[in-house]
Amino acid sequence: MSSQTTAQYRMYLGARVLWPPDCPDDILEGAINETQSCLKTYEAKDGQKMAEHLKKYLDTNFEPYWHVFFGKNFGCHSIHEKRRFIYFYIDKTAYLFYKTQ
Repeated sequence: MSSQTTAQYRMYLGARVLWPPDCPDDILEGAINETQSCLKTYEAKDGQKMAEHLKKYLDTNFEPYWHVFFGKNFGCHSIHEKRRFIYFYIDKTAYLFYKTQ
């Protein structure tokens, strides 16, 4: 995204999603739903366990190799498979998932 382009977000399944998403609907829905489920299961201090859970979920359901990042302040530059990039917010936490070969 160039510095001249303003990011657009849209509410989708209770998450504020970078729009348009660069993944199929089933992957986006699965990622958001599983993240919301994890937020009910894991405490904030268990971020590493939650990231591991989300990665295993994505790898099992949408083929390996997914990378999972989340937090309130981070930067990232990555190369990912086409149509395998997810970026959304739940509350003030950003979630970034992408798939590599």
